[in-house]
Amino acid sequence: MLIKKVIKGVCIAAFSAVLTLPAVGAKVSASSPTLTYAKSAVALDYNKDKIVYSKSENTMRPIASVSKLMTLYLVRQKLSNGSGTWNSKVNTSYSGLKAMGKSPVFGSFKFTKNSYTVRDLYLAALLDSSNNAALALGQWVAGGSTPYYNKKFVGMMNAQSKVFHLGRAKWVSANGMEQNSLAAYGYNIGGANANMVSAKDVALIARHLIKDYPDVLKDAKIGSMKLDGQLLWNYNNLLPGRKYYQANLNVDGLKTGYTDPAGYCFVGTGQMNSHDRIITVVLHDENEFTETRSLMNYVYNNNLA
Repeated sequence: MLIKKVIKGVCIAAFSAVLTLPAVGAKVSASSPTLTYAKSAVALDYNKDKIVYSKSENTMRPIASVSKLMTLYLVRQKLSNGSGTWNSKVNTSYSGLKAMGKSPVFGSFKFTKNSYTVRDLYLAALLDSSNNAALALGQWVAGGSTPYYNKKFVGMMNAQSKVFHLGRAKWVSANGMEQNSLAAYGYNIGGANANMVSAKDVALIARHLIKDYPDVLKDAKIGSMKLDGQLLWNYNNLLPGRKYYQANLNVDGLKTGYTDPAGYCFVGTGQMNSHDRIITVVLHDENEFTETRSLMNYVYNNNLA
């Protein structure tokens, strides 16, 4: 009887294996991430600079405030070139910037002064996703403090895309707002309505930022802080103490984003013990933190990084 059971078990297992054999050329994995809503997604092994999961990775999409990663990269580049310091003063007197800060839709950090340090605005843009802070920083990088210099800065964003060898990325906004929204504040530069960038290219921008300026991760994991009497709140809900936190993923970044055309966007990064760091991107999502967590677990559970 025992022998028959063993033989029966072997036959069933063999039959099942035949039924579940993957098609020729298909990628074998133990599971798949649950990405019900994300229209584009990527997981990048940071150490190996290798895409280990993708969904419509090259499709161009609006990316909302995830755009700020390119802006912050160019800020850091200017600092590293010796053209400024964290304590350099950024002119924030332009009326459009002040009005934007007070907007119930696009505001967060209010400009109560006519200048802030680079460090102040960098943290406001990174943590609180301040739209006016990102614009002010872009103008500072370009050498001025008015919309003319914003347009010049957008040109620098497009030039940097070529340096990074990004596919067809096209920038029209330093903060990720669409131009029909920017127009009310004096920042419409003409052309397309939104930044159009692929999930793959977003991951590459994030990798450059972390590789060239790794201390960004120390700042990106700050949950909240006070600046100029105002609360800067980090919207990354995979951080410790937040709703979607998972301890073993060790998430320490990186950037959220949302506009109506872009949907919910999120660039996540973390490093599970004994694994490589990964960078994940979900674009035009509705449940960005749950789906990012699912994607991260998929990568690590299948030893893809």
